[in-house]
Amino acid sequence: MEFYKYFLPSNKINLENINYETLESNLPQNGEQVKLNCKDTIVAKIMKNGVKINLNRKVDFEPERLFVISVTFSVFLPFRAGAENEMDWSTVDVAGEFRRAGGPVITALMSKASLMIGQITAAAGQNPLITAAAPVKAPENRGE
Repeated sequence: MEFYKYFLPSNKINLENINYETLESNLPQNGEQVKLNCKDTIVAKIMKNGVKINLNRKVDFEPERLFVISVTFSVFLPFRAGAENEMDWSTVDVAGEFRRAGGPVITALMSKASLMIGQITAAAGQNPLITAAAPVKAPENRGE
């Protein structure tokens, strides 16, 4: 999908939600291996005059240790004149299209989420946790 054809650019990114929980009773044991999970979820909501894109980034550990943090940012992209009638938007996987080809919009949301997570983890008394500020492709499963 060619986004510039349907939506006007928008630089107004909003913070929607932050949730941070310290798991003090679950500190890693001496020498314990802990896996860091970072999951991004993109949700798109078609509205009368445009689309609202939400990006939620959740960071936690396996096994459950240290903390859990979740940050959500959003951006509203208004339709270009007449674009709202060019297709049946209820049949389009808008979130999927943004995941595949929404580069600048998704990167802007991810950058904000990465910065916020780094700031919050630093303010919580830990080294800042820096997460990816742009989409990262998952490695291909080679049957290993």
